[in-house]
Amino acid sequence: MCAQIKEENFKEIYRNSYQTTLKFIVIKCHNIDDINDILQDTYLELLLLIKKKKILKIEHINQYILGIANNIIKRHYHKSMKHNKVIYYQEKEDENIEVKDDFDLEQEIITKDNVKTVWEYVKNKDMITAKIFYLYFSFGLKISEIAKELQLNESNVKNRIFRTLKELKNFLGKEVIEND
Repeated sequence: MCAQIKEENFKEIYRNSYQTTLKFIVIKCHNIDDINDILQDTYLELLLLIKKKKILKIEHINQYILGIANNIIKRHYHKSMKHNKVIYYQEKEDENIEVKDDFDLEQEIITKDNVKTVWEYVKNKDMITAKIFYLYFSFGLKISEIAKELQLNESNVKNRIFRTLKELKNFLGKEVIEND
């Protein structure tokens, strides 16, 4: 059964598909800084298609939007694909440390004053770590869900979170001392 999508339905479609589309883009992106641009371009292209055709007949709107997002990601990175490759390496099992998943980032290190500093620091980490942080702290995904989406093992995801948190504590501690 095809749904008829008109311009009046755009806001509702946007609200209903936003989280899924954002999650898809975060996982597929090669640079955290590009996420908002790609998300905006995705919905802009959908709106332009609706305006152009007046009525779109689409069976599965969410998959259609993800298809648009996927095409925009491909276009966005087409020129720079030669230069920007994400390299993944599996850490040795003996380097993985079992850690509990019972921490609160805000309680530990984030205040309103240093949120920007934290995200700038995280964006300068490797891409996989930045994606893990984004998915964990922005989306509230569980470690197991992140591991599944990024095709990593859970202990690798935990290690990246806790290692980066430890680095952030040291980084922010030093910054606080320098500012005094």
